[in-house]
Amino acid sequence: MIVTRVSEYRSHLSGFHRRVLEDREPLLVSGSNQGDVVVLPADDYELLQETIQILKDKATLNSLLQSRAMVQEGTFEGFDMEDIDRGTQD
Repeated sequence: MIVTRVSEYRSHLSGFHRRVLEDREPLLVSGSNQGDVVVLPADDYELLQETIQILKDKATLNSLLQSRAMVQEGTFEGFDMEDIDRGTQD
């Protein structure tokens, strides 16, 4: 994670913005009396929000954990894409 102080961030905003986007590395801006902030690409933020929603949904999380265990055990047989397509058309 890139770390900088508020004064440095203000002085070099466009450079930090470009670096965060190009390197896909979050930037911690510290030194404000109001607290620190993290700057990251918007699509990374959206992925984090999706992950949080999955982790909050116990049924989805349990399903993922069960599938993962089945893959590790070699008992996961996969899905028939035709069944999946039919399921999305209902």
